[in-house]
Amino acid sequence: MNDTPTPSQARALFQPPHAKPLTGQESFVEATWKFIRNPVEGFGPLTYRQPIVTAKTMGQTLHIISDPVGMTDVLVRHADKFTKTAIDARILGPATKEGLLSVHGEQWKRQRKSVAPMFRKRHMADLAPLMTEAIAGFTERLGHRPNLDLSTAMAELTFDVLAKALLGDPKGLDRERLKVATRAVVTGAGTLRPDDLLPWPRWVPRPMTPNGSRALRRLKRAADDLIAERTVHPTDDLVGLLIDADNLSQRERRDNLIGFFIAGHETTALTLTWALYLLGRDRPTLERVRAEVLEICGLKSVEYEQLDQLIFTRAVIDETMRLYPPAPILNREPQEPVEILGRTLRPGDAVLLNNYVMHRTERLWTDPLLFDPDRFLRDPLLSKKGAPYMPFGAGPRICVGAAFAIMESMMVLATLARDFDIIVADDVYPRPLMTVTLRPEGGVPARLERVVQ
Repeated sequence: MNDTPTPSQARALFQPPHAKPLTGQESFVEATWKFIRNPVEGFGPLTYRQPIVTAKTMGQTLHIISDPVGMTDVLVRHADKFTKTAIDARILGPATKEGLLSVHGEQWKRQRKSVAPMFRKRHMADLAPLMTEAIAGFTERLGHRPNLDLSTAMAELTFDVLAKALLGDPKGLDRERLKVATRAVVTGAGTLRPDDLLPWPRWVPRPMTPNGSRALRRLKRAADDLIAERTVHPTDDLVGLLIDADNLSQRERRDNLIGFFIAGHETTALTLTWALYLLGRDRPTLERVRAEVLEICGLKSVEYEQLDQLIFTRAVIDETMRLYPPAPILNREPQEPVEILGRTLRPGDAVLLNNYVMHRTERLWTDPLLFDPDRFLRDPLLSKKGAPYMPFGAGPRICVGAAFAIMESMMVLATLARDFDIIVADDVYPRPLMTVTLRPEGGVPARLERVVQ
């Protein structure tokens, strides 16, 4: 694909933090330790240069795919021949064992069919005013605390959006405790441990820390209470949709609700954290977003019908998710022999679909380490199906809430970039650290100062 910079891109572009790859000279023990500490730092030069790399590790054949053809083969063309891996079952099982994130086959199809209507395009317009209300409350509070950590602030905002738009803003919901519990579960479950690399059977439970166990119990109680309350007082939201689905068990309803607690605000919060960080370090891009939003939306609230016109704002979101994809690595396991990129993948093999590497390899991108939203305007095909840009994966198991996440990200970013100067110090350069998601290590201290229009 043609991704050659135009003359308008002559200014020096910002190079944001990048997970330092292996050199290829590390011993097996050192490379494994780096992978355990931070999975996105556990890949060497071959992975960045070749579409597929195959290796033997811990007695298992491992295939690392960082190519759009191979990714599409696994996730779309041969999706029925793959399942998630035992490591996924061990990590996600304690929280979402019977939910969409974990199940397969007919059970997955039944659940997907039940929750998909909530995220159809025609329903997004109904959710937009609720998002606007949550965003307005957040910006009002910003006047009292302009100095903040972006990752903490965005987690609070996206949880408020989730509670208002998808959960019906239930009374009595202890949001603060629930936010802390959700973050603790994500951090505890998503941190790779040495024992995770051993070939445990799927039925062997993964031990949790005492803090993680307590946090998970709080999440389960909150989900059970919410479902019980909505059973008595029905509402037209995600919880009501789960309750109305007669083909879901009580456990499936709860585990899906927990899945939305976890995925519904964590991934979007991190996309916004990285996007605001990038704008804070790249003033010309911030000013272009602001100018676009003022031209399309004026000083009024950003409306759903205007999002398609915010072309550059969307390019900033796309470029952010290219650099820091919500799903940096996906795991799959073949259930029958299948040929991918000229190699035969067999049952028992492990397959890593490496979005993080694919989004940053010079095989597929020009200047892949630079923050350059214009690349998506120069070549609109970069965000089409089959392109090397797959922030949410692809195929039937693509994130069911992807449209909701994009809408929320654009509405928040457009509002904040228009109404605030985002100030991030030059020495703030956080290392991307992968748990389940891709977090800025140590957070992102920033100052948001209201712009007088």
